[in-house]
This record gives sequence, structure tokens and C-alpha cells, in this order.
Amino acid sequence: MRSIISAFACTENRGSEHELGWRCLCAHAERSDDVHLLTNTFANPKIVEQIRANGLMQVQIHVVDFPRPVYRMLTSIPGMGYQLVAYAWEFLLFFYLFRRFGSKHFDLGVKSTYGSYRWPSFLWCFSQEFQMGPISGGGRFPLRFMSLFSLRSRLREFGRMLFQRLTFLDPFVLLTLWQASIIHVGNQATQDILPRFARKKCQIQQDFLAVNASDFRIEEAQRTVSVKSHCLKIFYTGKLLEWKGVILILRALAKLPSYVNYCFTIMGNGPARGFYQAYTELHNLDVIFIDPKGVPRADLSFYFLSHDLFVFPTLHGEAGFAPVEAKLHGMRLLTLDFSGLDFVIQPEDICIDTHGKQPRAVVAAISKAIESLYIRLKPRVVHT
Repeated sequence: MRSIISAFACTENRGSEHELGWRCLCAHAERSDDVHLLTNTFANPKIVEQIRANGLMQVQIHVVDFPRPVYRMLTSIPGMGYQLVAYAWEFLLFFYLFRRFGSKHFDLGVKSTYGSYRWPSFLWCFSQEFQMGPISGGGRFPLRFMSLFSLRSRLREFGRMLFQRLTFLDPFVLLTLWQASIIHVGNQATQDILPRFARKKCQIQQDFLAVNASDFRIEEAQRTVSVKSHCLKIFYTGKLLEWKGVILILRALAKLPSYVNYCFTIMGNGPARGFYQAYTELHNLDVIFIDPKGVPRADLSFYFLSHDLFVFPTLHGEAGFAPVEAKLHGMRLLTLDFSGLDFVIQPEDICIDTHGKQPRAVVAAISKAIESLYIRLKPRVVHT
């Protein structure tokens, strides 16, 4: 078996698209005699060292990069720079492969990350069989929650919903879906948004969000941290985008009775950070912002295990790596009923019913749930 994999982002022990690309590579390396990886070093400058350190000697690495000035120019475009680079990179691969290999050189071609259906691939020109995935990005947004957003994010969300549909006017994307023999999708929402002819090829990948305990320092953290304070400790980690719903938690905290002693730790960066900080200062909330730079993924164990509750109120209806990682550490989870996290929710978790509810009612339900959890976990410090 001679396989070729294109993974724009491919990094060991990283979340989101980076880890998906790495896991795809490792899976095919196990069952192929000869694997060719197409990637770029802007996403992971240490990819060669990581592959060698993991003993993937059958993997041949093809680093295909834009000239650095071109990369900087494309990524400087507000709101869509990184996506534009990932899209244009697929065309760069076509010319690279055409010059180097010619057509139908490989048995299997796999288009891995960037993990979305919105980017084309031309690997089908160079392989006998072509597969996609795992892909995601089909989550829908309940419009009634739009009132919680800043004006900029409202415009972005309307643009995203429009772009979700306009993608299927792109002949290169349609051709990619048409040529694929199998399309691995991460969730039902992504399958549902694809054209009918593509849906028939879809296979939902059950381990799409699987995480490995070996990636973390769980045992060490269990020996050194605990949650014994009279303060209810709440944690969120992830990129700070308004559609991830953190504003619901902040609004809920603002409604808590004064006797509820809490501390909310937000670890992440992103365009919504300023919006969240402004709301926190306006309502005098007990919130700590932590820059994730310099915090290895393995060290998240110390944060997960030193908090009472992990919150993940995503509004796109798609699950994420962070809540799965939190559950791996035995954390209690608070999420919404359309979060796509049914496969990890346990009886001790809090799943907020949003059916027929306006944002104000959902915020009130979250606030009540947090108050009830505080009473249950910290009963000796509740004063009425």
C-alpha cells in the first residue's frame, strides 16, 4: 500500500485540526508500507523531529511552504487569512505533485486537515482511491442567541452561515466531494449540510474526538492538586470566539446571589477576549484570564483537576476536544442540550435544556444550576 496524506496542520499532542492531522498520519502509517506526508512548517516547524521521534520511519515528508512574505500577506487579511492560506495551499500541492510524481502514482490519497469541507483537494488526480476526513464545520447556529453577540460577531456569524452555503457553489469543492470514495465526518451536523450525492459517501467517525490519557500528566496532578476551597472553581479553555458561548456563563455569574463564592478561570486567546474582559469589568465578576502560550497541553491536567466544573456552552452544536479532555480527568461538565456532547455526558453533569427558551431564560437556567451546584458542594458556607 502506497499512501499519500495532505495535512495542512499536523502536530503531535495538540488539539483541534493539528491533532486530527497527526492521528490520521499515525493510523495510515500502521497499515501502509510507504506513506508520503504533505504538510507545511508554519503550523508545525518541528514535524520532522516529531515523526522521527515516534519511529515512523516509513513516512516520507514533503514540506510544501509558501514563501514567507506570501504567507504573511495572506494571513494578514482580517477574519479569513488563515482559511485563505489553507485553501490556496491545496493548489500549491497540485503543482508540486504534478511536477514530482505525475498522475495516479499512489494507491490511496487522504485529504486530512484543515478539518472542514470548505477546502478542495486534488489528491484524487494522483491516487487510485481518494478519501476525505475527518471533516467537520457543519454546525448550525440558533439565531435567537444572536442578541448576546457584539456587532462584529453578529456580522461574522451571518457571514459564516452564508459561506456555509456558498461553499457548494465552488466547483473545486464539489469536484473534491464527487471524487471521494469515502467521506469521514466528525458529526451528523456536517453530514447533513453536504450535498445529497456526498451524504451517501459519509461515515461518521466515532473516535473523531478521542483523546489519550498518555498526552496528559494525570497521575502527577492527582497527587499534587485538589479542590478543597470554599470557592466554586469554574474552568474553560479554548480559543476565545463568541460563538463558543462563554458570554452565557459570564451573564449567568452576574445573576448569582451574593452568597455564592466562585472563581471562573478562562484560559485562551482570540478575538472575543476584549469583549469578555469588558463585560467582566463592567459587572465586577471574579474572572481570571490566562494566556495559554507557554502552557503545554500535558499541563492542563493541573487545571482540570483543580476546578469543580468545566463549562462548554458552544452555540454551533458541535462538540470539541476540551470537554472530552475534561471528562477524561473526571471533571463535572456544564453544557447545552445541542452541544453534540451526548456521548460523554454523565448523570453528574449539567445539561441545560434550551428548547423554546430565549437567551435570558437559558442564562437564568445556567445561573440556577451553578447556584445549586455550589450549595451541594460547599454546604457549610451557604448563608441565607
